[in-house]
Amino acid sequence: MSSLFANLNHVMRSRDPAVDQRRAPRDLVDMVSHVTARGRTHGVRIINISPLGAMSRSDGGLLVGEQMTIWLPIVKDHPAEVRWVEDGRLGVEFLRPIPPRTYDALMALVPPRRTAW
Repeated sequence: MSSLFANLNHVMRSRDPAVDQRRAPRDLVDMVSHVTARGRTHGVRIINISPLGAMSRSDGGLLVGEQMTIWLPIVKDHPAEVRWVEDGRLGVEFLRPIPPRTYDALMALVPPRRTAW
């Protein structure tokens, strides 16, 4: 029986909010933008971002696994996939990472957020 629980450790870690499993650190931001999916545009407020993805608030009814574009300064409509949706928030993974120099230029144009949600 202990081997069954040993194999579930990854599940327990993934649900522990103290364990940050991101592949890249996120920058806190406060930016109004939009995403386009299924031919429809939805407003979003980007809360945090990295070269690999972003989290935003939206009530656009997007679905996990859905392909979309997210508008970002400099890169414009950047392709992404919805990875999770929860309580009016959604996490997206960019289909192509934003190159470091482009990301730095983008971040120079985005207002930082000083407090957590």
